[in-house]
Amino acid sequence: MLFTKRATVAVAAQLLIAFSSIAGAEPRSIQAGLTDELNHWIDTTTALPAADIPANIELVDSQDVIEPSEMASMIGSIPRGLYDPDTGTISLVRPWSAENPQDVAVLLHELVHHRQGGKHFYCEAAKEHAAYHVQKNWLAERGLTLDVNWIAIVLASSCAARDIHP
Repeated sequence: MLFTKRATVAVAAQLLIAFSSIAGAEPRSIQAGLTDELNHWIDTTTALPAADIPANIELVDSQDVIEPSEMASMIGSIPRGLYDPDTGTISLVRPWSAENPQDVAVLLHELVHHRQGGKHFYCEAAKEHAAYHVQKNWLAERGLTLDVNWIAIVLASSCAARDIHP
Protein backbone atom coordinates (compact mmCIF):
# COMPACT_ATOMS: atom_id res chain seq x y z
CA MET A 1 0.00 0.00 0.00
CA LEU A 2 2.81 2.44 0.88
CA PHE A 3 4.59 1.62 -2.39
CA THR A 4 1.39 2.38 -4.33
CA LYS A 5 1.00 5.78 -2.65
CA ARG A 6 4.63 6.71 -3.40
CA ALA A 7 4.28 5.60 -7.01
CA THR A 8 1.08 7.63 -7.35
CA VAL A 9 2.76 10.73 -5.88
CA ALA A 10 5.76 10.28 -8.19
CA VAL A 11 3.56 9.95 -11.27
CA ALA A 12 1.47 12.94 -10.20
CA ALA A 13 4.63 15.03 -9.77
CA GLN A 14 5.86 14.07 -13.24
CA LEU A 15 2.48 14.94 -14.76
CA LEU A 16 2.46 18.29 -12.96
CA ILE A 17 5.89 19.12 -14.38
CA ALA A 18 4.84 18.03 -17.87
CA PHE A 19 1.53 19.92 -17.83
CA SER A 20 3.08 23.09 -16.38
CA SER A 21 5.43 23.31 -19.34
CA ILE A 22 2.54 22.75 -21.75
CA ALA A 23 0.25 25.23 -19.98
CA GLY A 24 2.37 28.27 -20.70
CA ALA A 25 5.11 28.11 -18.12
CA GLU A 26 8.28 30.00 -18.96
CA PRO A 27 10.11 28.52 -21.93
CA ARG A 28 13.44 26.81 -21.34
CA SER A 29 14.76 28.56 -24.44
CA ILE A 30 13.53 31.02 -27.03
CA GLN A 31 12.24 29.27 -30.13
CA ALA A 32 14.23 29.86 -33.31
CA GLY A 33 11.00 30.61 -35.17
CA LEU A 34 10.41 33.68 -33.02
CA THR A 35 13.92 35.06 -33.55
CA ASP A 36 13.63 34.30 -37.29
CA GLU A 37 10.36 36.24 -37.41
CA LEU A 38 11.85 39.20 -35.52
CA ASN A 39 15.00 39.21 -37.68
CA HIS A 40 12.81 39.20 -40.81
CA TRP A 41 10.89 42.18 -39.43
CA ILE A 42 14.19 44.00 -38.77
CA ASP A 43 15.30 43.17 -42.35
CA THR A 44 12.15 44.67 -43.85
CA THR A 45 11.93 47.80 -41.68
CA THR A 46 15.55 48.86 -41.10
CA ALA A 47 18.84 49.07 -42.97
CA LEU A 48 20.69 47.05 -40.33
CA PRO A 49 22.86 44.28 -41.73
CA ALA A 50 22.17 40.68 -40.78
CA ALA A 51 24.38 39.31 -38.03
CA ASP A 52 27.12 36.89 -39.04
CA ILE A 53 26.11 34.40 -36.35
CA PRO A 54 22.91 34.02 -34.31
CA ALA A 55 22.80 35.58 -30.87
CA ASN A 56 22.95 33.40 -27.78
CA ILE A 57 19.76 33.98 -25.82
CA GLU A 58 19.37 33.22 -22.14
CA LEU A 59 16.73 33.80 -19.49
CA VAL A 60 18.10 35.29 -16.28
CA ASP A 61 16.77 36.34 -12.91
CA SER A 62 16.61 40.04 -12.08
CA GLN A 63 19.44 39.72 -9.56
CA ASP A 64 21.69 38.62 -12.45
CA VAL A 65 21.32 42.15 -13.83
CA ILE A 66 22.64 43.70 -10.63
CA GLU A 67 23.83 46.96 -12.15
CA PRO A 68 21.81 47.64 -15.24
CA SER A 69 24.08 49.93 -17.21
CA GLU A 70 22.80 52.47 -19.66
CA MET A 71 22.87 49.55 -22.11
CA ALA A 72 20.06 47.65 -20.36
CA SER A 73 16.70 47.58 -22.10
CA MET A 74 14.25 49.12 -19.67
CA ILE A 75 10.48 49.02 -19.40
CA GLY A 76 9.62 51.89 -17.10
CA SER A 77 12.38 51.68 -14.50
CA ILE A 78 12.76 47.90 -14.62
CA PRO A 79 15.61 46.26 -16.56
CA ARG A 80 14.13 43.64 -18.92
CA GLY A 81 17.03 42.77 -21.22
CA LEU A 82 20.73 43.21 -21.80
CA TYR A 83 23.08 42.53 -24.69
CA ASP A 84 26.73 41.59 -24.20
CA PRO A 85 28.62 42.41 -27.41
CA ASP A 86 31.70 40.52 -26.23
CA THR A 87 29.87 37.19 -26.13
CA GLY A 88 26.94 37.91 -28.46
CA THR A 89 24.58 37.01 -25.62
CA ILE A 90 21.11 38.43 -25.09
CA SER A 91 19.92 38.14 -21.48
CA LEU A 92 16.15 38.40 -20.98
CA VAL A 93 14.95 39.00 -17.43
CA ARG A 94 12.39 36.61 -15.98
CA PRO A 95 9.48 36.45 -16.05
CA TRP A 96 9.55 36.44 -19.85
CA SER A 97 6.90 35.12 -22.22
CA ALA A 98 6.65 34.89 -26.00
CA GLU A 99 2.92 35.55 -25.48
CA ASN A 100 3.62 39.03 -24.04
CA PRO A 101 4.29 41.59 -26.82
CA GLN A 102 6.23 43.84 -24.42
CA ASP A 103 8.59 40.93 -23.63
CA VAL A 104 8.97 40.09 -27.32
CA ALA A 105 9.73 43.76 -28.01
CA VAL A 106 12.61 43.56 -25.52
CA LEU A 107 14.01 40.59 -27.44
CA LEU A 108 13.64 42.60 -30.64
CA HIS A 109 15.51 45.52 -29.03
CA GLU A 110 18.38 43.23 -28.06
CA LEU A 111 18.45 41.61 -31.52
CA VAL A 112 18.93 45.11 -32.93
CA HIS A 113 22.01 45.47 -30.72
CA HIS A 114 23.31 42.14 -31.96
CA ARG A 115 23.00 43.40 -35.53
CA GLN A 116 24.62 46.76 -34.74
CA GLY A 117 27.96 45.04 -34.11
CA GLY A 118 29.31 45.79 -37.58
CA LYS A 119 28.48 49.49 -37.51
CA HIS A 120 30.62 52.24 -36.01
CA PHE A 121 29.24 54.17 -33.05
CA TYR A 122 31.11 56.84 -31.10
CA CYS A 123 30.14 55.11 -27.89
CA GLU A 124 28.20 51.97 -26.93
CA ALA A 125 25.33 54.04 -25.56
CA ALA A 126 24.71 55.57 -29.00
CA LYS A 127 23.22 52.24 -30.05
CA GLU A 128 20.31 52.64 -27.64
CA HIS A 129 18.41 55.38 -29.45
CA ALA A 130 18.04 53.32 -32.64
CA ALA A 131 17.15 50.13 -30.74
CA TYR A 132 14.40 51.89 -28.78
CA HIS A 133 12.97 53.36 -31.99
CA VAL A 134 12.82 49.93 -33.64
CA GLN A 135 11.16 48.56 -30.50
CA LYS A 136 8.66 51.46 -30.46
CA ASN A 137 7.78 50.93 -34.14
CA TRP A 138 7.25 47.18 -33.69
CA LEU A 139 4.92 47.80 -30.75
CA ALA A 140 3.08 50.57 -32.63
CA GLU A 141 2.27 48.13 -35.45
CA ARG A 142 0.48 46.09 -32.79
CA GLY A 143 -1.39 49.07 -31.33
CA LEU A 144 0.86 49.21 -28.25
CA THR A 145 3.13 51.87 -26.79
CA LEU A 146 6.60 51.76 -25.31
CA ASP A 147 6.88 53.07 -21.75
CA VAL A 148 10.29 54.76 -21.75
CA ASN A 149 11.70 58.17 -20.89
CA TRP A 150 12.74 59.49 -24.32
CA ILE A 151 14.59 62.47 -22.85
CA ALA A 152 16.74 60.11 -20.76
CA ILE A 153 17.39 57.92 -23.82
CA VAL A 154 18.48 60.90 -25.93
CA LEU A 155 20.76 62.17 -23.17
CA ALA A 156 22.26 58.75 -22.44
CA SER A 157 22.86 57.98 -26.11
CA SER A 158 24.32 61.34 -27.15
CA CYS A 159 27.96 60.49 -26.32
CA ALA A 160 28.50 64.20 -25.72
CA ALA A 161 30.48 65.61 -22.83
CA ARG A 162 28.02 66.82 -20.25
CA ASP A 163 28.11 70.43 -19.13
CA ILE A 164 29.34 70.66 -15.59
CA HIS A 165 28.67 73.93 -13.79
CA PRO A 166 30.47 74.75 -10.57
